[in-house]
Amino acid sequence: MASIKIITGANAGETYSLDARETMLGRHPDCQVVLKDSTVSRRHARFVKEGDRYVIDDLGSQHGTRLNGEVIRSPERLHDNDEVQISQVRVVFLLDSEDGGRAPDRPSTIITSVDVLRDAGVTDDSHTAPKWRALLDITRSLGVSLDLKLILPNVLENIFQILPEASRGCIMVSERPGEEPRPYAVKNPGSKANSPPPISRTIANSVLSECKAVLSTDAGDDERFQASDSVLDLKMRSVLCAPLIGSADEAFGMIHLDAQDPAHQFNSDDLEILVNIANLVGQAVDHARLHETQLQYDRRERDMETARQVQQHFLPADHPNIEGYQISDYYNPADAVGGDYFGYTELPDGQLAIAVGDVAGHGVPAALLMARLCSETRYCLVTDIIPSDAVQSLNRELTKQTFSFFITFALCVLDPIRHELTVVNAGHMPPLLRRAKTGKVEEIAPEISSPPLGIDSGITYQQATITLEPGDVVVMYTDGISECPSPAGPQYGIDRIRKVLAASKNARDVTGKILADVREFTKGMPQEDDTCIVAFSRNAE
Repeated sequence: MASIKIITGANAGETYSLDARETMLGRHPDCQVVLKDSTVSRRHARFVKEGDRYVIDDLGSQHGTRLNGEVIRSPERLHDNDEVQISQVRVVFLLDSEDGGRAPDRPSTIITSVDVLRDAGVTDDSHTAPKWRALLDITRSLGVSLDLKLILPNVLENIFQILPEASRGCIMVSERPGEEPRPYAVKNPGSKANSPPPISRTIANSVLSECKAVLSTDAGDDERFQASDSVLDLKMRSVLCAPLIGSADEAFGMIHLDAQDPAHQFNSDDLEILVNIANLVGQAVDHARLHETQLQYDRRERDMETARQVQQHFLPADHPNIEGYQISDYYNPADAVGGDYFGYTELPDGQLAIAVGDVAGHGVPAALLMARLCSETRYCLVTDIIPSDAVQSLNRELTKQTFSFFITFALCVLDPIRHELTVVNAGHMPPLLRRAKTGKVEEIAPEISSPPLGIDSGITYQQATITLEPGDVVVMYTDGISECPSPAGPQYGIDRIRKVLAASKNARDVTGKILADVREFTKGMPQEDDTCIVAFSRNAE
């Protein structure tokens, strides 16, 4: 028997037994272990029991899964006390020994801690003390805030204390990869607007493209720069320039200083100091950007969660109760929101309209169109008595503003008194019917299928009516079911749905069996498309 213990994050301290063949971790409520962390994918990873051993498998998550610090690319075998990192959540894998006890703890190491910044000694030398203090101030300031517009001007002020030879200077940072760096901090006493000092394009290109720092003790006579631009015109006698390099080992900015006094020029020691400062600043900028990226991701996740809650209001909270009939449904978007639709509309004459639709694509654009489909469907059904006319009106409305999207749509109108079912199909998979008397499964009126909604406002839709006998079962579904892939590649397929339906007794039975069979078929693979099933059956006599 094995178990896992979560040691970081909102679930810290929780322990789970791995007694099932597969234990999935993620943010989705269907997961066996639901992790409350926005950086964790909806279905992030899974622990799989293979005989007497266990493996960890990443499910194509956005932020990856690590085993003992190494990113896993394929299923990896687990050993006792292995650490698994699910994005930012750390989990320990525990394998019970034969006698049921835990392995002995490793000896602890105790390290005496000190406040390095507060207790750091500073030499009393009158020349070096100010530089050390300024360098410490830079280190402190980089840890105070993540706002570059606040910390970088302070860094530049301290650089001038460390390198008093500097006359002018600036810190330039690119907003995005490939963009020209722009000034985030400027010190230019000769400028009324404190605009950035002129920078030699040759020096800037050399620093940014080669990721190498530049020292020129006499820029006017430096043959490296004379061919490309007139450094003398820029009034620079000596130049220091160091790149800001991030975790991708690419320069995204620079610190540029120049000295105009011929008696006070920069030297190699100054270059080494500036390079070290630039390394610190580069790491700080990189960290600030990663933090901002995480904040944006968190905001997007919150927005998506809000969108998911809003979308849920458009979908039925429960299925209606119709005497003599059983109704069952299932809906699960591939993303936080989806483009699959199903709905029930009780009509004035006692009939029940059951609709299933699939907007091309998924995610937010599809979800927005799905919301409109929901409201338009209800309106058209209560204003047009004939089902085919209602679908025709619905198509005209959606064709006006679908913006190249199209919608497959199937409508079933159930008359529970006459036990008649009227079907209209706009490019969707025909509903499947299992006849109780024969056990045979057939498509309902495939011959009347017409083009999807949103393509042509002039399309005429047809309808067909059948009689439901006691025990008959009808299934409507979207292609997220029929086209879901297996690890080996083949899709689930309509024939497999028909086979499950043939072995089912009623609506709830067929819904549960299809979902169980899909899970077995996909072997826990991440869901690629929205999935929806609506089933209804006439009670057997």
